[in-house]
Amino acid sequence: MATGRLQLSGWFLAEDRDTPYEGSDKTPNPLEERTRVRVWLLTGDLRLTKAFGVQVTASVPDVTRSAVVERSASTFEFSETFYGTGDTSVIAWQRYATFGWNLTVNGGVSLPTGKTERPRFRTELDDGSLVPTSRLQRGTGTFDPIVGMSMNKLIGQIFPPGVRVFVSGAARAPLVKNEFGLRTGASWEIGAGASREVKWHPLIAIGRISWLHRERDEFEGTPVLVGGGNWLYVAPAVALALGRVTLQAEIKVPVHRDLANRQLDAARSVQIGVVWQPF
Repeated sequence: MATGRLQLSGWFLAEDRDTPYEGSDKTPNPLEERTRVRVWLLTGDLRLTKAFGVQVTASVPDVTRSAVVERSASTFEFSETFYGTGDTSVIAWQRYATFGWNLTVNGGVSLPTGKTERPRFRTELDDGSLVPTSRLQRGTGTFDPIVGMSMNKLIGQIFPPGVRVFVSGAARAPLVKNEFGLRTGASWEIGAGASREVKWHPLIAIGRISWLHRERDEFEGTPVLVGGGNWLYVAPAVALALGRVTLQAEIKVPVHRDLANRQLDAARSVQIGVVWQPF
């Protein structure tokens, strides 16, 4: 959270899901399926009192799904793209100091500002689940609760001037289906890591490990046969403090995955951002 009264930030996330997995194992990709994901995030964080504030985050996803279908007389290159405003989250946060730790808890709601469309599925089920033929959505179409917490502490005895250790957890839990009958699966992520100033003091090295769990979507109570699973990530990052501006970059690498069904996944994701504290 911000140390100044107002913090504005912009983030760019990118990943290319081009390798299909079944559970934890790679599978062939004869159709050259690929999902290219690019997301812009714009965040405003306002501290209203010494220990209480609000944060608003708007998203702009740009996602392209493609495949190559070989026919007897020709090759058909399939592609669909969605781009535009996604859902917007509004949360309130409260800070505490306890037993030498800095604790922040937050809660709020994800607003359905992203466009949703009626999903399409094959007419037959696969092992009791729906098989989507188109599932690109810019939002969930519902008001979804969001909760989270984070704790950090500076341990000065380790590698002076010290190492800051941290733990965090967050969850998003869609409770109802949208107007088209689709309920997005809940997700949660827990993580831990450490950061330390390096020789050049404005530069901070960060290391993090996290566990992400996602439930499968449901359509009118029937599971959808895409999505869902567990991922274990390691994420090295660096942050460069330049007065009121901080630049940050992170690479998130899955070291283990256990997917609920066959789906495309990425070898890595990249996040870069800039944070500005005007006052």
